[in-house]
Amino acid sequence: MQLTIWHITGKGFHFGRRGLEQEESGYHLPSDSLTAALIARWVELFGAPAANAFVDRLKQEPPPFVLSSAFPRAGEVCFFPAPLQPPEALPRGGPRPKDLKRVKYVSEAAFRAMLAGAKLSDVFTSSQTLHSGSILVAKDEWARLPKAVREDGRIWRVDKRPRVTIDRGAQSSNLYFTGRTAFNDQCGLWFGVRWFKEEADLAKTLAQGLADLADAGIGGDRTSGFGASTIEQRGHLELPDGAQRTWVTLSRYLPRLDELTALQHARSAYTLETIGGWIDSPVSKTQRRIPVRLLAEGAVLGPLERSVPGQIVDVQPDYKGARPLGHAVYRSGLALAVGLEAGG
Repeated sequence: MQLTIWHITGKGFHFGRRGLEQEESGYHLPSDSLTAALIARWVELFGAPAANAFVDRLKQEPPPFVLSSAFPRAGEVCFFPAPLQPPEALPRGGPRPKDLKRVKYVSEAAFRAMLAGAKLSDVFTSSQTLHSGSILVAKDEWARLPKAVREDGRIWRVDKRPRVTIDRGAQSSNLYFTGRTAFNDQCGLWFGVRWFKEEADLAKTLAQGLADLADAGIGGDRTSGFGASTIEQRGHLELPDGAQRTWVTLSRYLPRLDELTALQHARSAYTLETIGGWIDSPVSKTQRRIPVRLLAEGAVLGPLERSVPGQIVDVQPDYKGARPLGHAVYRSGLALAVGLEAGG
C-alpha cells in the first residue's frame, strides 16, 4: 500500500495528555485529535453541513482515505511506533527488559525489520538510541539525522512557559506554567494518508483544510502563540497492506463489535488509552466530551476482512438523553493498518 507523507514543522506546540497537568506536553499528535482538528477547520471553511457530509464520507466502507497519527521526525528520517511484542527471554549481555520497555519509536529501517519478524531485542542491539533509549535509530540511518540531533541526542525538548491569571475580585495574580514541545533544528512531525478512493476534488480540499489547520494552529494553548506551523506534502511511502493478515496500527483504533476477534488473536498485544477532554464549540460554553477507550498506536492485532478497521463515534455530552450542545462531536477510531510480513 502507498502512503502520502506530510511533514508538520513549527516552533512550539502544546499537546495535552490526559491525567497530566498543564505543565506537561506530549511529542506526537494522535490520529483522533488530528481528524477532529481537521473537521473543525472544515466547519470554519465550508460550514457545518459540508463538515457533516465530510464525516459521512469517512464513515463509508472503505472511506476515501484514512490518517495515521503524527509521529516525530528528524530531518527526512521518520519514526514509527514500535510494534508491541510479548515478553521474550533475553540472553545475558543483551538488552534488559526495562531497556526494551522504554522504547517508544523506531526509525523506518528498524520498523521494516520488525514487520519482517525481527524481535525488538535484535533491533535494539543493532541500533543507536535517542532520548535516553526511548527512540531507536538503525545504524545506517544515523548519518541521515540532522547534525543538531546527532550532537544533542534529542529531537524535541519540553520546556515550561509561565502564565498568569488575574482574580479581578481579590485583585491578586496566580502564576502557573504551560508545557511547550519545541523541536530541534530540521525536526518536527510527520503523518501518512492512505487513499482508497482518491478523488481530485477531495484531495484538493484536504490539502486546503490542512493548510488552514496549519495557519489556525495545532494542539492546545493556541491563543498564547503555540501551534503555528506549516504542513507540506513530502512524497510517498510503500508499506505492506494490513488486510486479512496480522497487522500493526499507525493510528489510534476503536474496534467495532465484530472486530473484537482481532484482540483475541495469539499475537495480539495492545495498550488502552482513555480519551476525554473538553469541547471547544463555537455555539456553546465549554463542556466535557464523553470519554472513549482507544487502542494506542503500535498495537498488534489479528486478521480482519476490512481494509480500514474501526469506527467514528459521536462524543458530545449526553445527560440522560439530553444533548444541550446541539451538534455532533466526532472522534475517529479508524485504523491505518500495516501488515506484518511474518506469522500473519
